[in-house]
Amino acid sequence: MSLLSGLLDHMPPSITSAATEKPRRPPPRPSLALVTQAEHRPQFVTSPHASAATATPEWRLARDAYLNHIMACRSCYAPTARYCGAGAELRAEYDRAPMEAHQ
Repeated sequence: MSLLSGLLDHMPPSITSAATEKPRRPPPRPSLALVTQAEHRPQFVTSPHASAATATPEWRLARDAYLNHIMACRSCYAPTARYCGAGAELRAEYDRAPMEAHQ
């Protein structure tokens, strides 16, 4: 006799009628439908191949300075836009830096 069988001896028997019934499906959930197509104007006009590789050196320097700071600073938390004084200034410089050179 094992320890498990000794524990199971004190449990009440399972109800057989509940085991034979099919489980009931929950009612279907209402689905959401998009009524009108939302129009979003692009915030920045960029070329089809805009990336960090084609960005201006000023943008890359601002990006690198900002990212290096927020990765090391314990006061800054970018997902909620919480920055220390230096982090806020670096974020502002990053936002002001042009990604593409005007031609």
